[in-house]
Amino acid sequence: MSLNVQTIFWMDAFLYLMLHAAIWYGLARFRSPVVVMWSVSGILSALSLCVLGSRGWISTDVVVVVGLFLMTAGNWGRQVALRSLNGPASSAWLWSSGGLNVAFLTLSYGLHFSGSPESTIMLVFYVFYAFSCLEYFFAGTRIALTHDKKGADSVMWAGLIFSVTLGVKALAMMAGVGAEDLYEPSWDHVLVFVGQFTAIMMLCVGFMQIFVDQDHRSKIAMQQQLAREQEHAALALQHAQDLSVLLTERQEIIRQLTLSNKSAGMGALVASFAHELNQPLTANLLHAELIMAKLEELEVEVPTPSMGILQKVASAMVQDTQRSADIIRKLRNLFRMSKGEYTALKLNEVVQDVLDLVQSKMKHAGIACTVDWDPHLRVHGDATQLQQVVLNLLNNAIDALIESGCVKPELRIRGTVLGDHLNLEVQDNGPGIAPERAEDVFSLFKTSKCQGMGVGLWLSRSIVEMHGGHLTFQSEPGRRTVFTLRLPLLNESLLG
Repeated sequence: MSLNVQTIFWMDAFLYLMLHAAIWYGLARFRSPVVVMWSVSGILSALSLCVLGSRGWISTDVVVVVGLFLMTAGNWGRQVALRSLNGPASSAWLWSSGGLNVAFLTLSYGLHFSGSPESTIMLVFYVFYAFSCLEYFFAGTRIALTHDKKGADSVMWAGLIFSVTLGVKALAMMAGVGAEDLYEPSWDHVLVFVGQFTAIMMLCVGFMQIFVDQDHRSKIAMQQQLAREQEHAALALQHAQDLSVLLTERQEIIRQLTLSNKSAGMGALVASFAHELNQPLTANLLHAELIMAKLEELEVEVPTPSMGILQKVASAMVQDTQRSADIIRKLRNLFRMSKGEYTALKLNEVVQDVLDLVQSKMKHAGIACTVDWDPHLRVHGDATQLQQVVLNLLNNAIDALIESGCVKPELRIRGTVLGDHLNLEVQDNGPGIAPERAEDVFSLFKTSKCQGMGVGLWLSRSIVEMHGGHLTFQSEPGRRTVFTLRLPLLNESLLG
């Protein structure tokens, strides 16, 4: 019969070993030190049961010393693991509980080596563990506040079963109705082993539920934290973008103000020149008309062969003076401060006015200009602003041809109607635009001209976009450059 009780010890040890090894293996993916501590503690308890069940095979001193030490270490390790689920266990608890376990071992070893009977050592063992296992119950009540309630309840009930069965065993021994030998078959031993089997399974299942629930909660908390951080990052990015837009708008406002100031200054200068030049031109015109009138009178009174030549010269003087006044008027209109007065326009007339301004410059540079446009180039826009765009495109093309030293410089202006929009192309056979400069063509304050400001094309594109159009270019380095002005076509019915 003694063999049967020892067999139960080994069966209990096997149960401890399998349960804790399964937890170690099953939760290994979490790489948690708490899991390792729990599993190692269970294995120590299994080894202690093997030692306690080996009396008669090994010396009694080894059974008492090693068996009690391993049992105490295993039980205390599981309690520390439960305490560590919400973070490291407090130093106060570690010192107090560790001190109690050391005191128990010291008392047990003292009783054994002083020759006390085995029953006394067993009674101290059961009394100590009856109170020590209450820690599982209290641990479960604490864990239930923050973790899975089922797992916490399982730990609580396991602690109660441990304490009650061990307490009943201790009371039975004190009352003299319990077995006083370690291997004596009796009802109280059966109660202790049944309690051990039940409680250790509930304890391990509860620990697994609590740990998995804690990991699940941690993942949810991490996802929530990540979502909050992503939200904060998105808000920060949005704020950065808004700030960038505000800074860009601020820079644009500063640039627009700068350009407005320069345009206002240029307009005032041109107006002053026009005023000063119009006075002598008006006088010249009056003088030329007076000469023509006098020549007509003389031709009636004294006809001579040279009188016709003189009349032609006087007529040319009148025409040239009128042409000069017309050019000054167009130049003044070009630089006047416009508020964007949109009207129905014929784009070919706008272009022709600008051609009149640059005609002498092209003639002096020997540039051949070809004009080919559809007569129905109708747009809705501000004449002055569109003149500025065309003037800038023509001046750029003329300057490029002059600087390149082209043998046969040619400038071609072509206007076509394509569906609901029109295209105005300004093409030259100059040196073209280098590929590395292509991205900076429409950039503000970037220019390849030594005397340029880098404003013209940027301002031109802005004006065209305000008119609902696009300004683009194509260039073949060494062969040609074509700037294309694309604008919405005006409905013919709006012209009346």
